[in-house]
Amino acid sequence: MLVCDGCGRALPCEAARRQPRCPPCQRLRRHSAAARPEAAAGREPGAHGWRLPGAPAADTGNGEQLYECPICSLTCTNLQFLEEHVDLHLEEHSFSEGGNMRDLELAQQLQHEEDKQQRLEEEKREKEEFKKLQRQYGLDSSGGYKQQFLKNMEREVDRGRMQPFEYHKRKADMMESLAVGIDDGKTKTSGVIEALCKYYQNENKDVRRVWLSAGVDHFHSSLGDKGWGCGYRNFQMLLSSLLQNSLYNDCLRDTALIPSIPKIQSMIEDAWKEGFDPHGASHFNNRLRGSKAWIGACEIYSLLTSLRIKCQIIDFHKPTGPAGTHPRLFEWILRYYSTDNEGATKVVCTSRPPIYLQHQGHSRTVVGIEEKKNKTLCLLLFDPGCPSQEMQKLLKQSTDGTGLKLLRRFVGGLKEKQYQIVAVDGILTLEEKTVSISGNSFCKKMYKNLHLLFQTQVCVWSHGDLFSPIQFPHSLFPLLSAYSPLIE
Repeated sequence: MLVCDGCGRALPCEAARRQPRCPPCQRLRRHSAAARPEAAAGREPGAHGWRLPGAPAADTGNGEQLYECPICSLTCTNLQFLEEHVDLHLEEHSFSEGGNMRDLELAQQLQHEEDKQQRLEEEKREKEEFKKLQRQYGLDSSGGYKQQFLKNMEREVDRGRMQPFEYHKRKADMMESLAVGIDDGKTKTSGVIEALCKYYQNENKDVRRVWLSAGVDHFHSSLGDKGWGCGYRNFQMLLSSLLQNSLYNDCLRDTALIPSIPKIQSMIEDAWKEGFDPHGASHFNNRLRGSKAWIGACEIYSLLTSLRIKCQIIDFHKPTGPAGTHPRLFEWILRYYSTDNEGATKVVCTSRPPIYLQHQGHSRTVVGIEEKKNKTLCLLLFDPGCPSQEMQKLLKQSTDGTGLKLLRRFVGGLKEKQYQIVAVDGILTLEEKTVSISGNSFCKKMYKNLHLLFQTQVCVWSHGDLFSPIQFPHSLFPLLSAYSPLIE
């Protein structure tokens, strides 16, 4: 960029080639040269009526008055000439200020356009990320169980893996299942707990003791819920156990059979309408049916409590062992199954229902726990991602126990940052159910008042302690646990 060698302003290329000065500076230079030609020619002052800047403004000797420029101290004998000279100074100053203002306005305009473009790009990025999350968690408008089931079957037909007649038969079965709201049972495996009980009675290698839950059926994901249905399938497993226990007959008199996934979605919506977990309900826009929305521990708790089933959410919000492990989680589960089930027998088939186990992105069902001879603990898990063909192998358990690899998870095998469990512990009276609903409102008020005060995760759940009779949405546990004495 070329600049004026007088005032330093930027010059257009054409002007710079002709004269390396801006127009006011160039006129001022010519004006000064006319006022003092000797200086322009490199000579000393003479009789042309000019003086060098800084020289005293005195008489010329011929009786002529000298006038000094107040800006550059140039002196001359002609007042009109001086006025023109000063006007050129003022013009130069105005030109410089005007140019600076135009530069500032241009810079501000460019910055504004750049900021606007960045905001547009950021908004576009946020929208794309939001849509991605919606798709990931089933909150977009791509349909629910029915739509995915049909779409996946059509894909199987196109790939030659399914005959057209089988497609139409399975479609009819699916439509009938959805119409009555009952699961078709095609992903169910029964009798695994009983098979495990027999296996452990004959196995004497490294297991000191084992506690098993009450009987429970395994349900795995189907074409309609693959990739998002684990929470619903684990609820089906838990419910299958409760339906076999007469203690829960009164609570479940309207749920004699295992509901389908769309029916479970409607049941959770009904729980929200009763007032359970308004915070969680707003996250789903109060609607699950017709979507592929993931559910977690809080939705399971709300649904069970709405059925008058007493349960607790326990949040293991951070690792409590080396290498990101959760030994306190294992200890809590051991106490859950072993309390009131102590004895000398090696295999303890308890009446305790299974436990719903949630972590980021997946959930499973805890159906038992092993205590090895070296005192290490190992959970036994039903995973809805495991197909029934694999689960049925457990019904024919070999003597070496290789099939148990599907179920066993040691402390080192559970290294997610946070876990939540839902544990069933009896039934609720109508009054207790009402208290549970009001507890959600109380929790919301506590959250509003205290969320600015607590920024650290100080939570009794990591120690396996129960919180209080009033249960809270899991998102509030880290903030409100320190106030458990106020709630109790």
